[in-house]
Amino acid sequence: MLRGSVVAGLVVVAVVVVAVTDVPAPYVLGPLVGLAIARIGLATFLSLRAGGAHIPEGDPEPIDLRAERVTYWCEGCGAEVLLLVRGTDMPPRHCGERMVERHEVARTPSN
Repeated sequence: MLRGSVVAGLVVVAVVVVAVTDVPAPYVLGPLVGLAIARIGLATFLSLRAGGAHIPEGDPEPIDLRAERVTYWCEGCGAEVLLLVRGTDMPPRHCGERMVERHEVARTPSN
């Protein structure tokens, strides 16, 4: 809460300085805009620390392709991914959405 009031106070002071003095607005408001852009950029990169760097725990489980073939399909664009090693139970993401898991059972040749 304190950060929000400090930022609001700085903006009010900047507007008063521009209105009362001969200082051009870009010289007063420019650094405030720069700080806002830097703060948004830093928050964006720090949010990737938890979400983008997730590594599943444990060893990956190999999938037996002779018994079952697991594929993931993107509903947005139609891309399809064949699963060879399962690292986690969560499906991958594509086009900003979770992909749909499909199981195809292998056919046995008839004699």
